Amino acid sequence: MKENTQEKSLVQVNENSVFYKIKNFFKRLFNRNKTVKNVVNSIENTENIGQSTEKKNQFIESIKKVEDEETKLLKIQKQYRTGNLKAEELSKEQIMSLGNLYDTQIANLRKSNQIRKQKLLNYRKRMQTEN
Repeated sequence: MKENTQEKSLVQVNENSVFYKIKNFFKRLFNRNKTVKNVVNSIENTENIGQSTEKKNQFIESIKKVEDEETKLLKIQKQYRTGNLKAEELSKEQIMSLGNLYDTQIANLRKSNQIRKQKLLNYRKRMQTEN
């Protein structure tokens, strides 16, 4: 049984030969440079990752601040609409910011209405041309 497996197995390498030793020497020589480069690259990558996470965190915090201001305004708007807040209870800055919020909401509604009208007109034209 052993004879059959030895015949079918891969060629055995003579580790004592000169060519094998030379080949291993060059492999080790060139692989050291690769490993050193890989280590340096991994260190640089970790530094870049650290910097990018700091930038991400700063960006997220800036978004949270903007969202906080907008959500506060929207909460005030909701309370004002339901009657829980009166105009006398609001400061001048809050009244101005609510006015600006209403203006932007109205502008957005007008834009969306125009888009809807255009879509309806285009649909009507397509239906007339098909018939």
